[in-house]
Amino acid sequence: MPINKICKVCDKAFAWEDADLEYFKRFGFEPLDTCRDCLHMQRLCFRNERVFYRRKCDATGQEIISLYHPDSLYEVYKADYYWSDKWDPMSYGRSFDFARSFFEQFQELKMQVPRLAIHNAKAENSDYCNTSVGNKNSYMIFGGDYNENGMFGVLCDKNRFCVDLDFSYNNELLYFCSDVVNSYDCQFLFNSDNCANCYFCEECSGCSECILCFNLKNQKFCIENKQYSKEEYFEMQAKLINGSKETQRNLFSKFVVNRKNKITKYAHVVNCQDCSGDYLKNSKNCKLCFDVANSEDCRDVIYGSKVKDCFLSDMLGLGQELAYNMVSALGGFNNRLSFWLIDSNNITYCDFMNHCSDCLGCIGLNHRSYCILNKQYSKEEYEELMPKIVDSIKKNQEWGEFFDPKLSCFGYNETTANIYFPLKKEEALARGFKWQDKTDHTYKQQTYRLADNINDVSDDILDAILQCETCSKNYKILKEELAWYRKKSVPIPTECFDCRMKMRADLRNPKKLWERQCDKCGSKLESTYDPAKEQKVYCEKCYLAEVY
Repeated sequence: MPINKICKVCDKAFAWEDADLEYFKRFGFEPLDTCRDCLHMQRLCFRNERVFYRRKCDATGQEIISLYHPDSLYEVYKADYYWSDKWDPMSYGRSFDFARSFFEQFQELKMQVPRLAIHNAKAENSDYCNTSVGNKNSYMIFGGDYNENGMFGVLCDKNRFCVDLDFSYNNELLYFCSDVVNSYDCQFLFNSDNCANCYFCEECSGCSECILCFNLKNQKFCIENKQYSKEEYFEMQAKLINGSKETQRNLFSKFVVNRKNKITKYAHVVNCQDCSGDYLKNSKNCKLCFDVANSEDCRDVIYGSKVKDCFLSDMLGLGQELAYNMVSALGGFNNRLSFWLIDSNNITYCDFMNHCSDCLGCIGLNHRSYCILNKQYSKEEYEELMPKIVDSIKKNQEWGEFFDPKLSCFGYNETTANIYFPLKKEEALARGFKWQDKTDHTYKQQTYRLADNINDVSDDILDAILQCETCSKNYKILKEELAWYRKKSVPIPTECFDCRMKMRADLRNPKKLWERQCDKCGSKLESTYDPAKEQKVYCEKCYLAEVY
């Protein structure tokens, strides 16, 4: 039977359902006293995706780009030094003291072991990317891999010449799009696939030359879902897509209004079996999951790619299997209560481990096994000591709990937690999170008055400082960025990249499920569309019958 609880963080009532209890039992843990949302916040506050600083490498003195504020108490090394043999994380190892708290000893170790400045592997001319692999000539890509000539994107893979692109794959020449696959030369396109030359459209498949259209399949030369001749369409397109910021803004406003009136499927679920949540693809038996693809038998996961049997975890990928209460892990098997793992197995309460196995309470190890608090043991010694330390953690009633937010290297406002679960400073501090007051990088030059049309923007803008119309922060335009805007007749943005990302994120559904009915047939649904809002939400059967 379900267990009712009161969250020890937010004081709200919640319940662990029978399926949750089965997962807790499978992983060998007792049901937690913290609700789902607070658990996600607790894990994600350890992940800084997109707040960068300039600081010096503590080993070489060279200026570097880093996730860690210059005033951070942690030692920070640039990548080539961090991965070299010039230092050894094992030199910080110590024996476990049974008279003291495990987490207290872990924090002491954490304060001493140097940190990697930024997580950006195999990058080519892409210094300002993070949690990424294999990007080339790219800038400000976060959690996206193998992009080429891209700028400003989140969790986007294998795209070319795209700007402002999130949760999208295998595209070319896209601008300000989200959840798009296999598309070409589109702007303001959302939740669509195999489209070309489409603008301000959503839920379209196989379409080309369309503007302000919704729920179309294999259509061409349409504006506001109305068919035009080729000549009529291009005459109207020339007036609408003309490089003017004012025209672009009016079209976007109309798009936002029109999308509220369109017929909507209960969730963005494609080729899935027995799944619940949203933005799910090619998955089976994934419940309460969001942004999960090619996965199986997972529960309560935010973002997973090719993962299996994972529970209460976030940001998993590349074959992670049997993960419990985890965040940021790629590959590996049977990991729990840890963050930043790469191809590691049987890891417990660890931080940033690369190709390791059978470790407890370790930080920054590379190709190591049978270690506790960065101290090496034999297999027999480890297997004897490990359960004794677990018993010690259980006696303190901490076993199964994720790390306290105070052990995070970052302020809440620097982290992914604040993107998915935004809090004001006072709220964050009241919940036990830290806060970074020095995240805003401002420039001293005068701000620049921006021309409305891209054709009227001179090269002087490259030396100018622009002020974001939304948050008032200052930002600059790159040379490559300006060339891209000119080529595609895209007006210079009047918002900084953070606010543009938030605009796209606000168009996606929240990571929350409501019980509601299909507005066509009345069948019961679990949907991320709030029933209190006026939207036409259909079950999949009614949606397909109406739209296709």
